[in-house]
Amino acid sequence: MTKEKQQEEINIDKIITNYKNTKYHDTVLAMYWANHLKFSEEYKLKPLSEIIEIALKDVMTGKVSKKEIIEAVEKDEKIKVEREEEKIKERKAKNRKNDK
Repeated sequence: MTKEKQQEEINIDKIITNYKNTKYHDTVLAMYWANHLKFSEEYKLKPLSEIIEIALKDVMTGKVSKKEIIEAVEKDEKIKVEREEEKIKERKAKNRKNDK
């Protein structure tokens, strides 16, 4: 059985109910991970409910660590800032062209 198939068969309700670690802290981490996944091309078109379930499984089964989540979110934020700065530059250039 492939890792993806095993991951799909994990019962998220059971994991959450029986989760003894830091359930609420890890749920917040899972939401950060879900935002990261949604930002990626692979998950861009998937429904948010599906992404949240995947993120919860990833965090609560240990597939992804807190460190990996923090690094991914920081990387996403840098990309978002760079994209926004590029948009601002493009608008300024367009406005300069229109002013001439």
